[in-house]
Amino acid sequence: MQQEPNVFVLEYYLDTLWKGMLLFIISVVLVSFSSLREVQKQETWVFLVYGVGVGLWLVISSLPRRRLVLNHTRGVYHFSIQGRTVCQGPLHLVYVRLALSSDAYGRCFFQLVLGGHRLEPLVLVQLSEHYEQMEYLGRYIARKLNINYFDYLATSYRHVVRHWPPPGAGTVVRKSPMGHKPSSSQSSLEV
Repeated sequence: MQQEPNVFVLEYYLDTLWKGMLLFIISVVLVSFSSLREVQKQETWVFLVYGVGVGLWLVISSLPRRRLVLNHTRGVYHFSIQGRTVCQGPLHLVYVRLALSSDAYGRCFFQLVLGGHRLEPLVLVQLSEHYEQMEYLGRYIARKLNINYFDYLATSYRHVVRHWPPPGAGTVVRKSPMGHKPSSSQSSLEV
């Protein structure tokens, strides 16, 4: 199949696939080793059988292939799982976001996430303490994919918006209590 210009196609599996396989294999190996020797306490089997079950569930739930198509020619995206359309819509609903999390000691970690309306968040880069590098990489990926980039803060001058919603789509005009239109300093978009 030949790909059109200005069309980006990403096919992937969830990262829980390898985690489930690893858990399943380790649990099966431990169950088989513990069955070879006498087990005095049968309570330990529950954890191993639980590991087998959870590992198998993670593998099965992660097996369907995901496909995200960004069609810049038509200005739309299409997301499907195992060939079934989950959602599609305008490109302004797809973005790369820098997400923030912290540990118990207060250290900040950043990750890059490809997300959008009704899209499963796809972690592109896992936890890093280097904000500047992650921001640069996020902006670079968003620029190459020609999609929006959002910083971890809700309001930030570091956002890069390449695709805006069409006029009147999803905007909420706020009225003051007296029924006057909002001033130019007030936002008409609900965030």
